Amino acid sequence: MRYSQSFLKTTKETPKEADLINHQYLLRGGFIAPTAAGIYTLMPFGYLVADKITKIIREELRAIGVEDIRMPIVQSARPWKESGRFYEDIPPLWKIKNRTEEDFVLALTGEEFVTDAAKKVISSYKDLPKLVGQINIKVRDEARARGGMIRLREFMMQDAYSFDRDEEALKLSYEKFIGAYHKIFDRIGVETVVIESLTGAMGGSEAHEFMVVTPSGEDKIIKTTAQDGSAKYLNAEVVFGEDVSKDMTEEQVRAGSHEIQVEEVLRGIEVGNIFKLGTKYSVAQKLLYLDENNKQQPVVMGCYGIGVDRLIGSIVEASHDDKGMIWPKSVSPYLIYLIRIGEDETVTAAADKLYADLKESGIEVFYDDRTGSAGDKFADADLIGFPYRVTVSTKTLAEKSAEIKLRTESETKLVELTKVVKTAQSWTQ
Repeated sequence: MRYSQSFLKTTKETPKEADLINHQYLLRGGFIAPTAAGIYTLMPFGYLVADKITKIIREELRAIGVEDIRMPIVQSARPWKESGRFYEDIPPLWKIKNRTEEDFVLALTGEEFVTDAAKKVISSYKDLPKLVGQINIKVRDEARARGGMIRLREFMMQDAYSFDRDEEALKLSYEKFIGAYHKIFDRIGVETVVIESLTGAMGGSEAHEFMVVTPSGEDKIIKTTAQDGSAKYLNAEVVFGEDVSKDMTEEQVRAGSHEIQVEEVLRGIEVGNIFKLGTKYSVAQKLLYLDENNKQQPVVMGCYGIGVDRLIGSIVEASHDDKGMIWPKSVSPYLIYLIRIGEDETVTAAADKLYADLKESGIEVFYDDRTGSAGDKFADADLIGFPYRVTVSTKTLAEKSAEIKLRTESETKLVELTKVVKTAQSWTQ
């Protein structure tokens, strides 16, 4: 893609409303455009990041047997009334009525609807286990949207569901998802820790969160040591209670953890959450199966979610410097930011040819073909944060070369023009 043809506009000014780094850089870099508090349009670069994340998620979940479905965003309230959650005090749940005064909700989560769908499929122990999931829009009426992509009112989320005959089988499904989630986050390029969490409005017997550790995180994480000597992480919410922990300082956390050997107090952003739902929804909504003795039993369920938009923001919070974002190769919108410096016909011809050659070889390249200063182009390359910058100028052509710089390094080097494509292909390995 050429800059001159792209739907991109960067800015040097930091928006006043942007409190976290991801908010500042994603707005300045043209990845997102605000439409209302907590609601954004994903611009082309933002869309490309989200698309790559979702492809990785789908590949790893399909590998453990998850089938894709798509549930509605505007949901009939009927299943929500069956589960009883329609009548509970759940402030983020958006309730609406249609023109005939029927009750509907906007998709806060998917347990009720997937349970309703499962009743059409599961009736016998022979129908179990089952794994299904989706990547779709969720809507939550958050009291205070904040942090750019971290706390939104409308966002993309992966949510999957397991259906098993008993708790022992659920345990196996749960472990499958833990393994798949580790692979997903490893491939995306973010480090996460797994911690025990509260079940909250979802219900169930057990829950765990996948946290990206970063100083800007909302959640406080207590690092301690398990009995086997390995690192163990606890959410301060579990130890002290949600209402208490949010206002505690690090010193208060340490002082209050009398029965826990606190090694470190960290901050993190929740990017994934998994729950052992048990029979909470299957009993309420009558999702039952006949066992070998022809006796009805409630299906045992689990649910598993990753916030795609929140993950985008979390990557930026964990991977940036004072110049801009630093994208992992696996989810960067493009691999290369190609810069042409100067309007000399020879430079233009060489840069155009290199761009065409890179594209033909299958390399993802964004070509800054604008007129303007080299400083502005270098600043945009750093702000946008693609893994590699390649520059063609009169100076580099004097050496029959292009200048190459990794986003994570300050040093540059010259590579012969005839070898740039082969060099770039090695970066994709």
